[in-house]
Amino acid sequence: MSASGLELYDFGGGLNADTLRGFMVWCAHNNVSDIHLQGDNHFVVGRYGRLLRASPFVVADDTLSKLMDEVFTPELRPKVRGGVAVDRAMQLDGDMTGRWGLNRGERIRFRVNLLQGTAGRQDSTIAWTLRVIPSDIPPLDSLGLEPDLMANLLPAEGIGLWGGITGSGKSTSLAASYRYCLDTDPDRKVTTKEDPIEFILGRSGDVLPPLQSQVGRDIPDFASGIRADLRRAPSVIGVGEMRDRETIDVGIRAGQLGHLMLSTTHINSPGEVFPRLINEFPHESRDAMAWSLLGVLQYVVVQRLLRTTDGKRVAVREYILFDYYLREKLAGMPWSQWGAHINNIIRLEKRRIVDQAWQLFRTGRIAESELAVVMSPLQRREFEEGIA
Repeated sequence: MSASGLELYDFGGGLNADTLRGFMVWCAHNNVSDIHLQGDNHFVVGRYGRLLRASPFVVADDTLSKLMDEVFTPELRPKVRGGVAVDRAMQLDGDMTGRWGLNRGERIRFRVNLLQGTAGRQDSTIAWTLRVIPSDIPPLDSLGLEPDLMANLLPAEGIGLWGGITGSGKSTSLAASYRYCLDTDPDRKVTTKEDPIEFILGRSGDVLPPLQSQVGRDIPDFASGIRADLRRAPSVIGVGEMRDRETIDVGIRAGQLGHLMLSTTHINSPGEVFPRLINEFPHESRDAMAWSLLGVLQYVVVQRLLRTTDGKRVAVREYILFDYYLREKLAGMPWSQWGAHINNIIRLEKRRIVDQAWQLFRTGRIAESELAVVMSPLQRREFEEGIA
């Protein structure tokens, strides 16, 4: 076993479509989060936030291109070579033969991105990035959610949003929330709109398995999917991302009509949710949209995964719950000040991600280099001097 805790994969009889699939299964079984394949390079994997070589050889670009035709379809390569990035989901299913190292009935899914570019000496190569989607959705109570957040995670209606950078665990947290809802309140109908579908939420025994719709395959876009859902009596609507005006607009409407909509957005603090979403609208309609959003928002969570000194990762998060008193307070000021007020509450209560990272560093859970990822030198000096 290497110092990283991961040996190079043994491709046995050589590299082909089947041994590549076996490699993908091996990655999933060894807690790999991401697989990175590029021409004229070793296979590289991401494990607990660290990049590691995983193949004993460099893979030629033409070999990788042929594998792409076999693993996917021959029509896909010309599309990517033409400058079109491709996102899709991929699933491997086990059978009684135990192919690819999968047991009978075992299923592993991957979120795949294919993109052409220049990498090292390779002037033009198609890079594969595969996010391993765990077969089992982690129980919600295993995610270490704070008690008040856990208690308010599935309100009757409104909007709940998860923020953070790519790879911060937003999709996993949402999947765990949907599954928890299905397990504890089977009378609530759950639907999702995803790009692409990641976790398969349904299980045998569900009264009504969730209908998961994929952008580009089942629906043209998130907004159209939500509009269709409003005629299907859903209780909980999951949306991959609040990323454009149309999705934000119809998402707010869903919350106003008595549904619960859960989604993600790219923000670095809960207070950023208002400028991030409202600035998508024309200037003359922003005030009205801000008030509409305030009326339906139930909570905003921003999460980050930090590498720990034991070689794993821990989730830290900052969040705000929108109750009657907070809404009343915000109603007395311009919406442009709401974000600063919310972030100041979190700062005064010492619930920021940097507050938690500092405690993890002080107790030896994370290294100094990891602390520097979330804390600037000025912030660190303030913590050391006790004035943060």
